[in-house]
Amino acid sequence: MLTTLLLILIYTAAFMLECWILYIAVMSFKARKDVLHPVVKVLAYIILAFGLVLDLILTFVVGTVLFVSLPKLSREWTFTARLKRHRVEGGWRGKLAVWICEKLLNPFVVGGHC
Repeated sequence: MLTTLLLILIYTAAFMLECWILYIAVMSFKARKDVLHPVVKVLAYIILAFGLVLDLILTFVVGTVLFVSLPKLSREWTFTARLKRHRVEGGWRGKLAVWICEKLLNPFVVGGHC
């Protein structure tokens, strides 16, 4: 039982790290999209598509556990959308969302991400 829980935590942490790395890559592509070679753009869009699939999993699975709440299905299809809502609503979820935005996401986008 303890081994299973530990494996779940390790896989979840690895998944979140993978999502973050893809986020950094996509934001880098976005900032330089006007000067990228067409072949690189195609590869970047493949990475973006893969990242969007992972973002859906992050939003609906990890985000639900992390924030102990379900996403608003009408408008929260990305993890960033959930973070924005929780920031506005405040409370402990808002504080966690602010930390994630400020420390993990905003430094990689000029003007901030969320």
